[in-house]
Amino acid sequence: MAKTLIKNATIISMDPGIGDIEGGDILLDGDLIAEVGKRIEAPEAEVLDAGEMIIIPGLINAHLHTWETALRGIGGDWAGREYFRIVHAGLAPVYTPEDTYLGNLMGALGQLHAGTTTSFDWCHNNATPAHSDAAIDALFEAGARAVFGHGTVKPDPKEGEPHYSRIPHPPGEIKRLRAGRLSGDEALVTMAMAILGPDYSTLEVTLHDFRLAREYGLLSSAHIWGTPDRLVEKGYFLLENEGLLGPDHNVVHGNYLEEDELRVIVDSGASVTATPPVEMQKHPAESLTGRVLALGGRPSIGADIEIYAGADMFHVMRFALQSQRIFDNQRFAASGQTGEKSILPARRALEWATINNAHALNLEDRIGSITPGKQADLVLIRTGDINMFPVNDAVQAVVFHAGRENVDTVFVAGRKVKEAGTLNYPAASISRLKGRLEDSARRLLGTL
Repeated sequence: MAKTLIKNATIISMDPGIGDIEGGDILLDGDLIAEVGKRIEAPEAEVLDAGEMIIIPGLINAHLHTWETALRGIGGDWAGREYFRIVHAGLAPVYTPEDTYLGNLMGALGQLHAGTTTSFDWCHNNATPAHSDAAIDALFEAGARAVFGHGTVKPDPKEGEPHYSRIPHPPGEIKRLRAGRLSGDEALVTMAMAILGPDYSTLEVTLHDFRLAREYGLLSSAHIWGTPDRLVEKGYFLLENEGLLGPDHNVVHGNYLEEDELRVIVDSGASVTATPPVEMQKHPAESLTGRVLALGGRPSIGADIEIYAGADMFHVMRFALQSQRIFDNQRFAASGQTGEKSILPARRALEWATINNAHALNLEDRIGSITPGKQADLVLIRTGDINMFPVNDAVQAVVFHAGRENVDTVFVAGRKVKEAGTLNYPAASISRLKGRLEDSARRLLGTL
């Protein structure tokens, strides 16, 4: 792959050693960032003038059920258990591998269009190996960087069948994928395990799944709430005592975790991912960004499900920041303090959506900042668009004003996947995919 020299940009590197650069240049050499600075000379490189652009690292979506793309917008008014009753018990069992493929492909393309170069594809509707293969096929076809989280289904059991909480993660499938197309940890699409965890599985299954992930050198990730009805009462205290808790684990949600258990998680090096646009729809307990920060941890954020809300990371980081500010303001008011209160700065939200999300996915050495030697995952944002101009503070412009409509160019591993506001994916193919996805949605929803 040839060299590319991007010139004259406002660079928000998210690397503390490099900082922000006005009128900066970035030299790409193949799939890597070779140099970042001012007035870089590279006469052999293709030049891209980014004089009216802000460049940020590729956004990272640390939690997304991409297979649900066909179900966009059906649950925006749900307030209770509808997600489990309608989606997992009702719709998921009638999904075909083709439905999964279409959801993952259109969902991954949508992420790229919105400047998200990496997603943790938390795939928990893969009833057969064919479903998993279809999901993975779609990620490769889209050209996205992704962590494929192999999960397990959650249907209502039929008579004589065990409840899903008693079914261990299938070792044969992990072995098949780990020995095959997802064997490489340096590839564009890598592997993780999306396990049930102590809230949704028995003690025996919980221990089995954690040990299986560690046996294959995989990140494990679990949906956790920390409510009194969880299946493993001792939760992460038990896992810490068993030596199974560490940086190779990711906790999603956790809104009801008590402070001492959350401290055990954070102190172990495990990551915590909040999904505020979804969590705040139904839950009165705050998302964990602020609580993790207070314990010295590194908050991570994701979109979760497009059934409730849009999954572009501009929306997610805006919502995550503002919802945390609301809870912080409430605490300040309740404390009776006087004088000026501090406020969580906008840069924090950009950290969550870039370098912190890379850390949560154990990819910080490869992505998350504009650093020489890292993969060339970049997003170029137009500053002359009517909703962006004038830019008085680049970070605040990105966090509070930018959206997918301002994303001009996207690089993944040095390859342009979006250019001049248009995906580098055949328009005719997208048109056909839209028709197929619409047919998929109509058939699936017609089964309710």
